[in-house]
Amino acid sequence: MPDFTENSGDALGQTLVVWMLDNRPALDERMRQEGSRALIQEFMAAEGGVLPNPDERLDRARAASARAWLSHLAAAIEANWPDAPTGLGETMTNYLIAGDERLEALRLDEEARAEQRGRAADPGDERREVELRSLGRLFAEGIGGSCKPGGDEGPAFAKRVTEWQSEHLLRNRELIDAAIARTTPEGLSGSEEAATLWERAPEAARAREAALLWARVQFLTEAVAAGLAEAGAPTSA
Repeated sequence: MPDFTENSGDALGQTLVVWMLDNRPALDERMRQEGSRALIQEFMAAEGGVLPNPDERLDRARAASARAWLSHLAAAIEANWPDAPTGLGETMTNYLIAGDERLEALRLDEEARAEQRGRAADPGDERREVELRSLGRLFAEGIGGSCKPGGDEGPAFAKRVTEWQSEHLLRNRELIDAAIARTTPEGLSGSEEAATLWERAPEAARAREAALLWARVQFLTEAVAAGLAEAGAPTSA
């Protein structure tokens, strides 16, 4: 495991990103699991007479892909942050699966914030941003609750992460532009494993979704790494 003796958030963030890319087979497996789970939910809803529209299918595919990436990120933290508790990857996977109620509360808060900022020109982009911001906050709360960096509990650590993101919006823009520029339909992040979820989306839309999701994951990774480095090791209870 790397030794981050200088408490460098930049170094940790880079290490986490490289680890996630180097361990692509694990991501593909997480994509497969999340895709299966999302399809089961869709079938159950259909049996109850609720047929999802194209926007709902896209939202479900987006959320499944994001949860797979976040579980992958948790595994990266477990493997590379010296103070991570054993089993953090599995703990966070279960936390994200069981977090629907908390996620809905965060989603409502993000929707209210979006209203304050003003409506986006593309409603689909706004839905994506609300969903990914909400999932990012849920993930940060789970990391805080599991790792307690510097004594921070879940909401306190999530606040630390979101404040870092607010201070680095230019970095977010850079990551989005870079991801879109280099992503092709043939190189979709995890799309092959989640093919049954994405198959009804146009190929160009799938490529853009994958690029934007990867950019958001990188931005969250850097924010979480900075938060871990700034907070330091967990404090004893």
